[in-house]
Amino acid sequence: FQGHSFQILCNAIDVLNYTYSPEKAVAIREDLHIQRDFMIGHVGRFDIQKNHIFLLDIFNECVKAMPNAKLLLIGDGEGRNRIEEKVKLLGLEEKVIFAGIRSDVPDLLQAMDVFVFPSLYEGVPVIMIEAQASGLPCIISDNVPKECIITSDLVTSMSLSDTPSDWAKHIIERSRIK
Repeated sequence: FQGHSFQILCNAIDVLNYTYSPEKAVAIREDLHIQRDFMIGHVGRFDIQKNHIFLLDIFNECVKAMPNAKLLLIGDGEGRNRIEEKVKLLGLEEKVIFAGIRSDVPDLLQAMDVFVFPSLYEGVPVIMIEAQASGLPCIISDNVPKECIITSDLVTSMSLSDTPSDWAKHIIERSRIK
């Protein structure tokens, strides 16, 4: 590479795949039967690290404030049964969509109004970079490394010691729909 200038981009993505498209958003929402709903999204394997239990507590508070709220969970894993049980316990079966492992995550991000990521710990999650490239407001735990914050105007970092109600308030305030 002598004589050539170059730059190394860690965890780079093709941003064209994530550019927001209103047409694509409408199509995905129609496929998911959520045309007029407030869509909260999360992508991650069902593992304690991703903190789905707390995410469901947050979502339960969101539903109290916005009865048309839905939660789109993309991913799978050993902890899924436990999360499904919590959904039933909270009476949210009609509000939580378990999408499983998907190859069309860039398209699914288009359907979301806000991305929530309350992880207990992380490396540098590529999904955070993808969500920001999609123009999504992101509410993340302060345990998610700052290195994944590319667009500070889109990302709000919150403490896991904040209440689910506090998280819900920020999620609704920061969403695309306001």
